[in-house]
Amino acid sequence: MAIKIEIVSREIIKPSSPTPQNLRNFKLSFLDQTAPAAYVPLLLFYLPENDSDSHVVEAAERSQHLKTSLSKLLAEFYPLAGIIKDQTTVECNDNGAEYIQARVDGTLADILKRPDGSILRTFLPTEIESTDAETGRIVFVQASFFECGGMVLGSKDSVKFPEFNAASSSFHPLDSDIPPSMKVTRDESVITKRYVIESSKIAQLKAKAASPIVLQPTRFEAVSALIWKCLDNVSRSTKGFPRLSVMSIYVNLRKMTVPSLPENAIGNVVGVFFPSHSTEKEIDLQDLITKLSKELKEFLKNAMEPINEKKRAHG
Repeated sequence: MAIKIEIVSREIIKPSSPTPQNLRNFKLSFLDQTAPAAYVPLLLFYLPENDSDSHVVEAAERSQHLKTSLSKLLAEFYPLAGIIKDQTTVECNDNGAEYIQARVDGTLADILKRPDGSILRTFLPTEIESTDAETGRIVFVQASFFECGGMVLGSKDSVKFPEFNAASSSFHPLDSDIPPSMKVTRDESVITKRYVIESSKIAQLKAKAASPIVLQPTRFEAVSALIWKCLDNVSRSTKGFPRLSVMSIYVNLRKMTVPSLPENAIGNVVGVFFPSHSTEKEIDLQDLITKLSKELKEFLKNAMEPINEKKRAHG
């Protein structure tokens, strides 16, 4: 599928109101400090609302509305309008976000019928692995308007206002011996594929995967275990022998702290654990889910209990 994207304009959007002096230095939590230096991509697709021919005028009006909304949001999400000063601090200097408006030849329906990773990357305002992620501007937004009136956007319609208390309440920053930021590089050999599983099939999979140990597997556990099992079978088939198989799973830690953090707490409030297995015989779905559940509990015990105990000790 060949598409053509033309950049119409670039500009810097400043917060609608200045950040107060007492909020000018935002301390990173140790989870932020040790997170990989990369931009997090997000694409939102909006189909055209009508069959009007005035899509050029409509795009201009919608773009102006987006810029106004972004300006107001940056006043609330004030660290996102700043720059990363060092590995401990975001300087909230109202530097602003870069806003890019683009025009796309083609229809959004064609993109959505057969999503292609290489094409979807062209709708991102900057490379995920950009070196700017380490010290530069924090937020980039690209609004891509299609001939049909559809739009691809890296923003949201409604946002719950954030709380910036992760570093002060639970995950205190490291003041010394901070490890260097993990570099994220693009690997052209990695293949991205999209799988769509109907909700009814997931319900059947959960029922099949249930066991006396894990009575009610979550959707995530059931689907993750199925993918893991399939990939393990492919490896055994192509190599002819079993190999060590490892998954990396990210966990939202907001509800794991005592007391828990609100869902709108800003920051990289996530943990990661690596369940693995290597056996001579093929492992079944129920055993994989049991392993996932067990290793999650061990991760929370080893990673979160010391943090929660420290919080209790300090009142």
